[in-house]
Order: sequence, then structure tokens, then C-alpha cells
Amino acid sequence: MQDIIFIDGGSLPTPDGFTREWVKAAAKNRNEDEKLFSMIKGAFLRKIDVGVHVPTYPQFRDKIGQFLDVIKDLKNCYEPYVLKENNAKIFELEIIDEVAKQYREETGKTLEARVCVAGPTDLYLQAFGTTAFVDAYHILALDIENFIKQSFKAAKNFKIKVIALDEPSLGINDKIQFSDSDIISALTLASTYARQQGSDMEIHLHSPLKYKIVCETPINVIGFEYAATPSYMDILNRKMLEDSNTYIRLGVSRTDISGLIGIVNETYGVNAWKKKEYMQKIVTEFETPDIIKKRLEIAFSVLGDRIKYASPDCGLAFWPDQDLAFKLLENTAKGINEFNAENRELRE
Repeated sequence: MQDIIFIDGGSLPTPDGFTREWVKAAAKNRNEDEKLFSMIKGAFLRKIDVGVHVPTYPQFRDKIGQFLDVIKDLKNCYEPYVLKENNAKIFELEIIDEVAKQYREETGKTLEARVCVAGPTDLYLQAFGTTAFVDAYHILALDIENFIKQSFKAAKNFKIKVIALDEPSLGINDKIQFSDSDIISALTLASTYARQQGSDMEIHLHSPLKYKIVCETPINVIGFEYAATPSYMDILNRKMLEDSNTYIRLGVSRTDISGLIGIVNETYGVNAWKKKEYMQKIVTEFETPDIIKKRLEIAFSVLGDRIKYASPDCGLAFWPDQDLAFKLLENTAKGINEFNAENRELRE
């Protein structure tokens, strides 16, 4: 068995003095590149420093909006929603390519990274609502494929280890009108190119309820939020995962910040939103390396080597500040590394 690889969800809170609205405007107008690039570079380096094995480019923009805004801009398209591949760029990858070049010069190693893109289903729901237009759904899937193609072109100095489709609505939104075959077709269109390049193709779900249809696509990694909802494990069938050669990206640390603060408030009889020093309890008492390692041990006893990646449940965009978010990432790294070390000893 190989070591379990620690990846992160991508999104982070903005640093003090910046807002997500500022980032959106700066990314659109490109008139604040020095500040913007410094922010993204610093966050990416910090992910590496706290121990993320395969870091995702830092996301400070809305995960759907950053793609849909490009797709809806007619000057980027041949016709409405039919995106020109050359315009399907994720500018953050320019920045991490610079970091990767420096990393290789200093260490002699090629940095591996994860690239997260909006999935066609969530993109469609935002663009068109719940009325099902299958042709439009599949056009959006091809648009996402173009973003993926451009990502590989941008990766001059780093290796894309994982491409991830962000599809939290699948399995939790009962208003989706597409048939299973429509969803399989869209996911196949969006995922085939990445698999052809030799990268793992992940889908990030909140719930694995729809995992069986994912097993019928080129997607070979299913990510879900196990830490907050351990009962999700009961949905999975290990043999089906093995038969379809599908792996799991397991959420091993909780990211539902409101729920975590609720636990702190109940435990200590405070309002941690007002007494912010109590927020540290999240990472010193409730999401510690030991607790994270134990979650991984329990899941591994069920799924074994089907678990290839581990991460926090979701992104950290709405955490109170970067320091707390990075402390969770650091704790997650320690828990996964301790699990790996113990398993290596058992194998030897």
C-alpha cells in the first residue's frame, strides 16, 4: 500500500485588509497584479510549508463565478456559452508556475499540484436553474474541458497530479432534473482529457449518494465529507469501487465552521464569534492531529487501499482568518503523516 496523499480543497479566507470582492475585481481588471500575485504566491507557499503534499492553487474567488463569468462574456466565446479554448485560463496557475520554477531550482524536485474547477452540474444550476436543457449542460461540460486543457498548458514547471471537479450539488440537490445517463455523459466530457494526460480525476461531492454513476465515468477519485458525517461511509460499497478502479479522497478534518463554533459555544458557554480567542479551541481540542488520525484509521478499516487521498472536508474560504485555516491544514498534515508512519511500520 502507498502512503495516503494529503491534498487540500483550495479555498482560503482572504488576508487581513483584503476582501473576496477586491480579489474578484483585481482578477478581472488586472490592475493590481503585484498585490494579487503576492497574496496568491504567499498562500500557496504557506500550504507547502504546513505540509500539504499536493496543494491546490489558492482560491479567493467564488468557485462557480470565476468560471461562469468567463463563459458568459461573449468576447470569450464563438457563440453564447461556447467558449474558445484560448480564453479558458485560470490565471492563478501563472503564479504557482513561478513558485514551482523556484521550488525546482532550490530542491531539484518537480512540484505536484491539484487544480480545482467547477463541475458542469453546479455550473449549469447557477447559469440556468433547474430546467433541464441537455445540450446546454453538455456545452458547459466541454467549456470545463477547455479550462482543463489550458491548465495543462500553463503547467510548465509543475505537474498536475489531480484535476478536481467541484460538484457539491450532486447527491444533495433533489431538484436536479437530468437523468443519470445525462450526468454520466457530462462528467465524461469534462473528465476524459485529464485522464488521457495521466492525472487523477477527482469529483468533490458533499455526499457520496450518487457515487455509483461516477463509477461509470473516467473519474477515478471520489471525494466526500466524511469528517462531519461519518455515516456517509455506509453508502459506499468497497467491491464496486474496486471493480471500477475508483479511489476515495476522504475528508478527515471538519470545515463546517459554524458547526464547529457551535460546539465551542456549547462546551464553554460563550459566543466565540465575539470572544474570538475561543476559536482556537477548534484546532487545539476538537480538530487535533490525533482526532484526525483516528478518523482515518476507522475509515481505512472499512475501505483499505481504496483511500488514496485525504483532506479537510471542504474549502476554508469562510473561516474567520488565515491563521486558523492554516492551523487546521497543519493539524491535518500531522494526522495523515502519523497514520502513514504507523502503517509503514506495520508493512515492514
